Amino acid sequence: MPAALEFQEVTKRYAGADAAAVDRLTLRVEPGETCMLVGPSGSGKTTAMRMVNRMVDVTSGDILIDGRSVLGESPSELRRHIGYVIQHVGLFPHRTVRQNIATVPELLGWPRDRIAARVRELVEIVGLEPALGDRYPSQISGGQRQRVGVARALAADPPLMLMDEPFGALDPITRDRLQGEFLRLKERVQTTIVFVTHDIDEAIRLGDRVSILRDGRLVQDATPGELLLHPADGFVEEFVGADRALKRLALLRVQDAQLEPGDDDGPPLAASASLRDALAALLQEPDGRLPVVDGDRALGVLTVEAVHAKLRREAEVTS
Repeated sequence: MPAALEFQEVTKRYAGADAAAVDRLTLRVEPGETCMLVGPSGSGKTTAMRMVNRMVDVTSGDILIDGRSVLGESPSELRRHIGYVIQHVGLFPHRTVRQNIATVPELLGWPRDRIAARVRELVEIVGLEPALGDRYPSQISGGQRQRVGVARALAADPPLMLMDEPFGALDPITRDRLQGEFLRLKERVQTTIVFVTHDIDEAIRLGDRVSILRDGRLVQDATPGELLLHPADGFVEEFVGADRALKRLALLRVQDAQLEPGDDDGPPLAASASLRDALAALLQEPDGRLPVVDGDRALGVLTVEAVHAKLRREAEVTS
């Protein structure tokens, strides 16, 4: 079962530092949510995340997982029940892909047949070819290693998973592909996720909530849609970017817009496609119109004007 995570007035101050790395952070992540911790370098996002599994000690305050303080558990025992994925993966080079994925279940003393079944399941879930199971990390690509790292973190079905810029070192094409795989993974795996990134586009695409930190303090915690429509202050507005309207369109689906009746010519748009992608396609059409389909079923016609009207209505509803 996914866990609830709560920061209660958490502060981390390093010896000799002029200011706290994390300053009185209060934040709750509901069971099953993906919370994106985002902010510029030095904002405290990685420090906040690492205090959850006690890789960094809390100076004051408390962190609760399902109501239990992490401070009351030994770090080694705590970490066995929290998945952890980092940017450079950290796989064991002398262990095969299957052996890497099996690491935590082996530490927990699972029976061999249960471990083997779980490894097979996760290889399929994260989109790895079964034939890669006997290879070593040096024999597979960076994107494949990242998938192995995610599978290893999920192996013991943790109620909470921490992800520290897991896609940050990948090329843009691989990163985009893995972000898409992450969204599909969320539909199949029930766990609470805290995901650190400096990329606001990644945060908006992947998160249920986005928590923005600056100088160790939480400046806004909101859904992606709320964040784009109502930045808390000038810093958040600048950090989110001037193209907030386009980012907002990435969260809306073609099927959410008001379609006109009919069946125009032109390449059809899928009803499930984002309005941002749809707008890009519409702008290539001389008349700004394209048919919309759901599988083989025609639903109507989307226009540039309909996209603009949907965005305007969204702003009015949340204002």
